[in-house]
Amino acid sequence: MFQVGDAVVHPVNGAGFVAKLHSMPGFDEEKPCYKIEILGRTKTTLMVPVERAEEVGLRRAITVPHLDRVWDVLRGEPEALPDNHKTRYKQMEDKLHTGEVLQIAEVVRDMAWRQRQADHLNVPGRRIYLRGMELLISELAVAQTIEIEAAELQVEKLLKKSFDRLEEFMDQEA
Repeated sequence: MFQVGDAVVHPVNGAGFVAKLHSMPGFDEEKPCYKIEILGRTKTTLMVPVERAEEVGLRRAITVPHLDRVWDVLRGEPEALPDNHKTRYKQMEDKLHTGEVLQIAEVVRDMAWRQRQADHLNVPGRRIYLRGMELLISELAVAQTIEIEAAELQVEKLLKKSFDRLEEFMDQEA
């Protein structure tokens, strides 16, 4: 069970804090619910019944000691993505829908690399990249108690540095 103030992640809506525990009227009885304020550019509030929290995929946000694993994924070598766009987008969407921060970090890294290599992403690719970024930076912001913009800047700087190094290595190999 979560408490007021706990940093949590909803797999579809991103990270936020439990703002309140209260009861909502149901058919036969009042049901306890979490009121969650999602961190993001828009104000979003979710109501999640306590009894359905696990089923929905509500989980605790990553903690500061575990952030190194996220940074390692973002620094890692991008995976080769399928050439077939339908297969590629299905693979990326599946990773996003897990709600797992390391899977989301992989999507962000791989789509950012694809964007850098191709100089752009098409509309579905851009949508996937932006959705992944939104989910990732909200969790990083909650974990570190920083603003969304600061978390976004962290990710962008880390990817740029990593990709610059990778391209330098590739140039030396050629």
